[in-house]
Amino acid sequence: MKILLVKQLFNPEPTAKSLDFAKELIARGHEVEVLTGFPSYPIGKIYKGYKQRIYKRETLKGVNLIRVPIYPDHSASGLKRFLHYISYAISATFIGLWLVKKPDVCFVYQGAIPVAIPAIVLKKLRGVPFLYDINDLWPETVAASGMLSKPKALKIINKWCHWNYKNADFITVATPGFRKSLISKNVPENKIEIVSNWSRDIISDEKLPSNILNIYFDKDKINILYAGNLGIVQSLKTILVTAKSIQEQNLNKIQFVFLGGGADENNLKEYAQTNNLKNVSFIPRVESVEVSKYLNAADFLLVHLNSDPLFEITIPSKILAYLKSGKPILMGLKGDASDILNHAKAGYTFEPDNSVDLEDKIKKMISLNAEEIKEMGENGKEYYKNNLSIISSVDKLEKNFKKIAKS
Repeated sequence: MKILLVKQLFNPEPTAKSLDFAKELIARGHEVEVLTGFPSYPIGKIYKGYKQRIYKRETLKGVNLIRVPIYPDHSASGLKRFLHYISYAISATFIGLWLVKKPDVCFVYQGAIPVAIPAIVLKKLRGVPFLYDINDLWPETVAASGMLSKPKALKIINKWCHWNYKNADFITVATPGFRKSLISKNVPENKIEIVSNWSRDIISDEKLPSNILNIYFDKDKINILYAGNLGIVQSLKTILVTAKSIQEQNLNKIQFVFLGGGADENNLKEYAQTNNLKNVSFIPRVESVEVSKYLNAADFLLVHLNSDPLFEITIPSKILAYLKSGKPILMGLKGDASDILNHAKAGYTFEPDNSVDLEDKIKKMISLNAEEIKEMGENGKEYYKNNLSIISSVDKLEKNFKKIAKS
C-alpha cells in the first residue's frame, strides 16, 4: 500500500509518530512518503544544516521526505503561531501536492487544525481517503494554554474542526476522553477508534557515571525523580510544598530530584532556596538520549499537571516513557492517565495540586519493600508492551488504512 504521511513536524524535530512510525510501516511492506516542513520546532527557527527553499526532497534513514517552506515560530504570540501552522498548510497544498506520488491512503497527524487542509484537497481532487489522527483537542487546547480566549475566535476554530471531522474517512484519538468529546460533538461513534501514542524515548539499561550519580541520587534514600518541562501547567510548587512538609517531619528517607528546565524553573529554585529544602535538587536539562540513565537511577518517577478538565482526557508522553522504563510512578493526574496507572498496577495516583494527598501517598510508598517496588515497575513495563507500544498501535492504524482504502 502507498501511504502518504502529512505531518508538519518530522525528524529531526522531537515529535510523535514520525520516523519510527514511517520505518515501521516500511518494515511491514508499505511504500511511504512524507510531506513535512523544514524543521524548526521547538526553537522557533530553522535548524542548522537546513535552508528554506521552494521544496526539498530528502531521504532520512530510508524514508522519502518532501519538505516545504514554513513560517518558523514557537513564541507565545497567538498570531505568529497561527502563521506557523497555516504556512505549512498553504505550502503543502500548493507545492507539496504537486510533488507527491498519488497514495492509496493518507495519514494526517493533527497537532494543529490547518494540517488537514492538504489532505482534504487531495481527497477532493484525486479521491485519496485520509485517516485523521487527533492528538490535541481544538479549541480546548488553545483555550487551556491561554493563547486564545476570544469566544468568537474559538467558535470559528470549533466550526473548522467539524469541517475536518466531516471530511475525514476515519478518525483515531489518543485517549478515551478524546473519543467521548468527539462523540459529544456529533462525530459518529463508528468513525472513531482509540489508538495510543507510543514512547519515542530510548530506554536502555545504561547507568549514570558515578560522579553524577553520587551528587544527585543518594543510595540510602528513596529518590523521586521528575523529568521534563518545569513549566506553569506542571504546577510543580505542589511537589515542593510536600517536600517542605516532609522535611519538617524529619522524614529524611525521601529525596526529590527535578531534571529539566522551563518557564517556572527560577520560581521553583527560589522557593526551594528560601525554604532551605535539603531534600530537593535540580539537574539541568540533558539530551534526550541521556534521560534513560536518570530514570534508571530513580526509585519512583513523578508526573504532575495542574487541575484542569482538559488534562483529565490527556495522556502526557512522559507517562509512556515512565511505564516503558519499568519504574513505579507517582501520578498527580485524574481521568484517562490515572486509569492507565491503576489498570497497570504500576504506582500511586494523587489529587492534582494537593500536596497533602501526595504526602499521604509517599508515606504509603515508604512502607513498601524492595520486591513490591520492583513488581510495580515490572507491571508498568508489561502494560506498556501489551497496550501502548508502537507494535500494538501500528497494528490498529494499519487495519484502518486498509479499511478506508477499500471503501
